[in-house]
Amino acid sequence: MNAAPRNAGPKKWIVGLDLGPRSSGAIRFAKWLANSCEDQLVGVHVLEEAHLRPALRYHVLGELQTNALTTARAVIANAGATPDFAVVEVIEGHTAEDSLAAAATYRMCHGIVVGRNAPRDGRTLLRLGRVARRLLRTLPAPIAVVPPDLDLATSCTGPVVLACSIDEDGAAAAEFARGLAARLGRGLELVHVAPMPDHHSAQYLPHETLAKLRIDTQTETQARLAAWAQAHDLGDATAVVLLGTIVEQVSEYAESRDAAVIVTGSRRLSGFERLLLASAGSELAAHARRPVLVVPPS
Repeated sequence: MNAAPRNAGPKKWIVGLDLGPRSSGAIRFAKWLANSCEDQLVGVHVLEEAHLRPALRYHVLGELQTNALTTARAVIANAGATPDFAVVEVIEGHTAEDSLAAAATYRMCHGIVVGRNAPRDGRTLLRLGRVARRLLRTLPAPIAVVPPDLDLATSCTGPVVLACSIDEDGAAAAEFARGLAARLGRGLELVHVAPMPDHHSAQYLPHETLAKLRIDTQTETQARLAAWAQAHDLGDATAVVLLGTIVEQVSEYAESRDAAVIVTGSRRLSGFERLLLASAGSELAAHARRPVLVVPPS
């Protein structure tokens, strides 16, 4: 029998409120976590310094705080989530992302839920938004990024999908996904995407050889995935190997399974490396039609 995951109990989440439509999906997702897992929610709106300074020419700080808090509570009420939020607060800070991370530490929360710019089927050029993008770059805690038009009443009825990397950088995500699936009462399915082995050789190798390369790659990777799953107490989970690009393959698989949420880990990159290299977690969060939860490495 698998040991119970260390994160099996109820969690506490900071829910970032931008007071616009982008918050809607994040609030609904957080409400769903509260109702399904008895998780606690803390709603936080940040009055950023750059926006606050010009407004203070015409209003006192207390007035701005009161107006923002009234609007934040109205946004939550419009989502039918008022009873689910233990606390709703307005704080001042230099940037929203730093203030949300600080609030998560101060409130001893397990993660942060934020909305993204682009809807599920949107073509918006700026898909994530500044706050989600920077939180995913620094990963002060597990970060859930939710499409603004997510409707949990008609979708996301399937399993938790773990997009796994089959290395130790994915160990924390594996444990988090196992605990989340147990708390939700959903199945857990592992997906590992291997690169196509014929990318550079397709022009000069026979089709029969390319077909064998694909089969061999899938077979070998399936064995590695099974061993990794066993080592991380995930041996009972469905495990699938796909070939291609991570964002496309994981997104399509999650859609086909009507996944409740996609969980993925993050590589141990330096700050400079994160500026240069695109994160698979960030790309998934920007494009997937499901909530994406990115877990920092241990």
